[in-house]
Amino acid sequence: MPDKDIVFRFLNVGQGDSTHIILPDGQHMLVDMNLDHKNHGIDVVAYLADELQEGDEKKRLAYLVNTHPHDDHIRGMGGLGNTFEIGEMWHSGHERDCEEGENDSYDKFMALIDDLGDQAKAVCACSEPWATIGHVTFHVFRPSAYVKPDKDKTEDEKREAIHNECMVLKVSYADRLVLLVGDSNKAAWESIVKHYNEDDLLKADVLHASHHGSRTFFKKKKEDDAWTDHLDSIDPDVVIISVGADNPHEHPHSDALKLYEDADCEIYRTDEHLTIVLTISADGTMSWTTDDQDFQDKYQLPDPDDDNDGEGGKQESASKSWGTPLTSRTKLGDRSPTA
Repeated sequence: MPDKDIVFRFLNVGQGDSTHIILPDGQHMLVDMNLDHKNHGIDVVAYLADELQEGDEKKRLAYLVNTHPHDDHIRGMGGLGNTFEIGEMWHSGHERDCEEGENDSYDKFMALIDDLGDQAKAVCACSEPWATIGHVTFHVFRPSAYVKPDKDKTEDEKREAIHNECMVLKVSYADRLVLLVGDSNKAAWESIVKHYNEDDLLKADVLHASHHGSRTFFKKKKEDDAWTDHLDSIDPDVVIISVGADNPHEHPHSDALKLYEDADCEIYRTDEHLTIVLTISADGTMSWTTDDQDFQDKYQLPDPDDDNDGEGGKQESASKSWGTPLTSRTKLGDRSPTA
């Protein structure tokens, strides 16, 4: 039986995604990464340097996960191997149509996969668990195929093809379920629901919203009718939106927010609540912490006009205070804890 907490830290990385998971056995997992000076993101490298434990030669990141290789999910990730010892990497297997030297973040990301060799594993959708680490189970519902460069497609079509096959990862612990969906879109979820919508396999207590709260989770075009079968199947109590303030894409989209609200979901947003922390205890109790301005101030990347190398690296230790603890859903709904 589980006897320790699992912690999810949905890091405020501006207009991008990064989730740090501290497993009950003390191992660390990072899902996606972004370094965003323009949207007041935190320095993930400096943060991990304070949080990770010593390995054989460097501090150790046991698991590195990438849902798909777009910049706002890989920026800075390629350099992690220089600073930390990486145990294993799970990635989507997708490749972008980029010439070497065209995109530094992507070049370094692909070089990291090459350097890790057999430690880097391309995941594949399956109804059976992808991995079990102690009492924590991981399911992968996407990708069903690996996207390769196609010169005949437009840039928008290339981006959409990767979103169609973006990794979808479910984390299960103590009968609680957290769903991390990257930028997976409506087309991806139509296939996922068709193949995996049995025995509540898609059910989740917490949904990390797709694509920074984009409407593409529900529809292809703004004027289209919304498709919500997947949201009905997931039936989340809480939705986390990782999004940068005043971003140029108008994320989160108002029509997507309304669909989450109509489904009676509590919504936490990194542009409003900063880094969002979910702790799940061994008995399944969920508690939340948000609005830690001290943490934000300690790790926030400098403004783009300041001198910086774009790769993070502020090495001061942060306070371990994580703001005011909140029982599940009390912050936004003033309800009692979810047992």
